[in-house]
Amino acid sequence: MEIIAFDKKSEAYIQAGAELLRENFPESYSDDSLQEMNNVLSKDRIALMAIGDGEFLGFVGAIPQYESTGWELHPLVVDGSKRSKGVGRKLVETLEREVANRGGIMIYLGTDDERFQTSLSDTDLFEDTYRKIENIKNYGNHPYEFYQKLGYQIVGVLPDANGYRKPDILMAKRIRSSEKDSLIDEREESLNHGLSEKKRRELEWKIKGIEDFSGVVSIKKGKDSFYQEAFGYADLSNRRYNYKDTRFGIASGAKFFTALGIGKLIDEGKISYEDRLRDLTNLFPNFHSDVKIKHLLSHTSGIPDYFDEEVIDDFSELWIEQPMYLLREPRDFLPLLTQGNTMFSPGEKFHYNNGAYIILGIIIEEICEEKFTDFIEKHILNPADMKNSGYFPMDRLPGNTALGYYNNQQGEMISNIYSVPVVGGPDGGVFVTAEDMSRLWQKLFNGEILQQETLKIFLKAHATVQEEFCYGYGIWVQTKGDQVYKYMIMGEDPGVNFRSSYYPDTGWEVTVLCNREYGADDLSIWIEENLIGKPQ
Repeated sequence: MEIIAFDKKSEAYIQAGAELLRENFPESYSDDSLQEMNNVLSKDRIALMAIGDGEFLGFVGAIPQYESTGWELHPLVVDGSKRSKGVGRKLVETLEREVANRGGIMIYLGTDDERFQTSLSDTDLFEDTYRKIENIKNYGNHPYEFYQKLGYQIVGVLPDANGYRKPDILMAKRIRSSEKDSLIDEREESLNHGLSEKKRRELEWKIKGIEDFSGVVSIKKGKDSFYQEAFGYADLSNRRYNYKDTRFGIASGAKFFTALGIGKLIDEGKISYEDRLRDLTNLFPNFHSDVKIKHLLSHTSGIPDYFDEEVIDDFSELWIEQPMYLLREPRDFLPLLTQGNTMFSPGEKFHYNNGAYIILGIIIEEICEEKFTDFIEKHILNPADMKNSGYFPMDRLPGNTALGYYNNQQGEMISNIYSVPVVGGPDGGVFVTAEDMSRLWQKLFNGEILQQETLKIFLKAHATVQEEFCYGYGIWVQTKGDQVYKYMIMGEDPGVNFRSSYYPDTGWEVTVLCNREYGADDLSIWIEENLIGKPQ
């Protein structure tokens, strides 16, 4: 796809633009769409069009106002069959650069609500105006959320602009901090700090190449955000978009939070790495007598696993006989944990074990005499300032949370609400945002979660999985030679794919959150090989 200046000499493109105006705005341009195209193409205005494979995809225009420091975005029109494919976003981003080049500081627009698509319609906006704007809700795929995703914010309303209780919602975005400064769009600012525009385009082509990619991609270094974008839908049925601050499930990534909870108890002297399981609880008398805390943390315990990923491919198969909606507490897993035989002697080898982390959660509850999720929230999430993250029940998800989707055996895209435990716990299921993951990395390495000596032990490679690929306590460790190259937290469930990596030598952070079963792994590796290792 290419965004270029509108070809004013092409009658075909002008006719195509007029037809799109009639289709998208029949109330306004059913009779005079060609006249409106002549207005759009006026000499003093900006008009850009999107072309892909020789096909006219849409166009955007802008009108200079306020002595050209402020520009009105009007109109933005995209072919209906090409929506949700990035055409509108590319048009607006290119328009912003052109406006900045012409001395513009701000772009504003009016987006009408004539069809009762938001909570601002069918209400008297002359009463309690600001509260109603602050609590706006989208009832019918109104485009204000699309513009919010691009950095525009609601700055006011014109009540009754389109008829009684049919307002015009006013939105605006500052694109330069002063007349002398360059474009300050968050995406462009990040490019100036690190990624060249060429690298950014390569990254977005990679993302586009992942079929129906849905999630958030974040690349940071310290406090500097080099790239953070959201793609796809959090709710397919209602066409609710993912945003940069959308919450995503991270499946087994939650094991790190459980490990940190154990680390907190170690810091407080309530438990030690060498404590034996049978000395801490009498719930597992048949397990090997030498199973210790350190073995449970490092997947080297040898205890039977309720979900052995080398035996069972589909996590959702577990809930055929054991209803997932009954699994709300760590102890609810006890009937599953006590089945099976010991696989090997403790410490003998690495074997990924979900059940071991359920047991660690039970130990936390027995020692502290409080609910596992309350303990983690109080001692890990809150100190890490992860204010938007938590263990949310699937039947009571908070707003701005992504539902997970996957293809069933019939090839149908379905929600994962019946494929994972109803509430996340010690071995998986916490919900996080990309920014909260960044806060966790920063707080962790600043010594604000665990004491430095404890943290050092947790980040040490305790079990070798493959050459240069090891496991610490709740975290994956990749080495190069004698040095740690990368720390990584990752998880996968039906409708969930997550990976967050921290590179200690350089301070890079790469987090990819997906509400599909794919995308995060391949994309994280590509970023590492093409961007992180070669910053521009």
